[in-house]
Amino acid sequence: MGAFTFVGVAVTSSTGVIFGHILAIFGIILATVTTNVAANVVAPANALVNLSPSYFTFNRGALLTAVIGIFFQPWRLLSSSESFVYTWLVGYSAVLGPIGGVMVADYHFIRKRELIVEDLYSSNPTGAYYYSGGFNLAAVAALVVGILPVIPGFLEKVEILSNVPKMFRVIYGNAWFISTFSPDFSIGVSPICLNDQKFKPF
Repeated sequence: MGAFTFVGVAVTSSTGVIFGHILAIFGIILATVTTNVAANVVAPANALVNLSPSYFTFNRGALLTAVIGIFFQPWRLLSSSESFVYTWLVGYSAVLGPIGGVMVADYHFIRKRELIVEDLYSSNPTGAYYYSGGFNLAAVAALVVGILPVIPGFLEKVEILSNVPKMFRVIYGNAWFISTFSPDFSIGVSPICLNDQKFKPF
């Protein structure tokens, strides 16, 4: 009887077909690992190495990146399309937008599309891009100006705040545009407000 049962299973697949699922999940795992290692881990790992070369190696930076990635709880972000789009993508654009806005304003309007390539990779305090202890305070101020207006709407979206004024909801709904273009103005004003030659040109 067992032999006949096996024939029925093997020939007609009378049980649940899971072989294809196993192959598919293996492919998904492989794609996730290879994409994350090649695209998503390299940049933050290198940033950590540059932040503290005496402590971080690439391996340590990659491991810390993986741990931080787990604390972000990506499975919650993917639990629904609304949480992925309106919480993660819109909130993420509020951080990336001002970074792009600062870079575009600095390159096109402040520097007139001219860069000293050697100084971009120099840690020499006399370099054109060393600024104040290696930090461009005017650019940091412009970055903060771009991010701050979006924070109340984001905090309401993740249910930390409630009853946020409608203005902040509208700003959050247009986070990328607000956070990208508001630093363009502040990046030109902040060196003037600081009134210090070392911040000019930006």
